[in-house]
Amino acid sequence: MAKAKKRAPAQPETADQAFARESDPKKAERKARNVVKRAAKKEALKKVLAFVKENDPEGLAVEVKLLTPGARFGGVARTGRVEVIAEAFTNESQIDENVIWDEYKLGRREMRGISIGLIKKREPDNRLWISFDSETGIYTLEGTGADAPAGWTGYEPVDVEDLDI
Repeated sequence: MAKAKKRAPAQPETADQAFARESDPKKAERKARNVVKRAAKKEALKKVLAFVKENDPEGLAVEVKLLTPGARFGGVARTGRVEVIAEAFTNESQIDENVIWDEYKLGRREMRGISIGLIKKREPDNRLWISFDSETGIYTLEGTGADAPAGWTGYEPVDVEDLDI
């Protein structure tokens, strides 16, 4: 049986090597061409959509809108998972974690981030206060609006205007 060769540990990339890798002129030129192509394609699609809206407001406009930037393959408009979850909680006040996993492929960690985002990143009047019971595995919409529901123990946003600095 042959002896295995001992390899030296991989050396970390130096700053000079990283700069040489990032400043490859061929890659930079290719990236610039792709940016120009994408911008031209977006502008062309916007012109087509505007023309179709002016000449055929009902039938073809919907078909062409599916081609515009920001649309997914298959014609489904892009919506963030936060908005999908927010819509699910406006339809139902309680959702089991298994349903969320089966339908949206979101675990507890992702849902925790989304729940905080629905409070932190939304306008105060549009906030959704979602709690989670780890024993039962149920997410519950506790309330909506600027103020936290009574007995709320989860994340609360900090208003910068209220702080004394």
